[in-house]
Amino acid sequence: MRLKKSRKSAFSGLLWWSLLRHKFYIPVFVIVQLILSMAIIYGFSFITNASNELERSFLCTGATTMNIVAVTCVLSPQIVSESKQSGVLDYQQTLPINRVGILLSDLIIWGGVALPGILVCLVIGAMSFHLDIFTGILEILSLLFVITSLIFLGFAIAYLFPANMMTLMTQLIMMGGLLFSPIIYPADRLPRWMGAFYNFLPFVPVSEIIRSSLFHLTPFNLRNYFIVFIWGCIGFLVSLYVITKRK
Repeated sequence: MRLKKSRKSAFSGLLWWSLLRHKFYIPVFVIVQLILSMAIIYGFSFITNASNELERSFLCTGATTMNIVAVTCVLSPQIVSESKQSGVLDYQQTLPINRVGILLSDLIIWGGVALPGILVCLVIGAMSFHLDIFTGILEILSLLFVITSLIFLGFAIAYLFPANMMTLMTQLIMMGGLLFSPIIYPADRLPRWMGAFYNFLPFVPVSEIIRSSLFHLTPFNLRNYFIVFIWGCIGFLVSLYVITKRK
């Protein structure tokens, strides 16, 4: 009983310490999310001349998806990689807490960082394009599910690759998501083989989950959840393997 209480106290301390370490990043990242949302919703509406309801809905849901991707697979890997390079991870591994606790503390921090920008993006997009937002239990669980899965994927990128390679990977994810993947425009604009390729990556299925759960624009598709779940599991297992591996 005393050991269990000690582990719980250690996890709470680690979580609080992580929050203090990131206290200067949190407001900056929220501002970045707001700017990204405005750029996608309004900037791309001018570029693409989104004139019908379908195109406007893709801009709204695409902005939400890109916000999630930006925090989970671009910003968080950079900060986690910095912690790894500066020796913070080595220090965390000396604490009386299991390695899953280290991942969970960072998961809670980055999940909290992602939520404000996502919520504001949803409100801005819905008000701008007159879309209805559905906020039932299943919709909220779907949002938390995609955030958790992509955060673990981002952690895997940070832990597995050296800093210079990690930066390249995150930039490719962001550029590929904005320019090529059918997130802010319909998939029928791409060649069939490219659309099929993107469907096996987690980002397009995440956008489809956002469209079907939060906006009810497309029917429920279990395949999207399965693909995102598989990528999330891969990210979690890779991250856990790296931080438990002895040097």
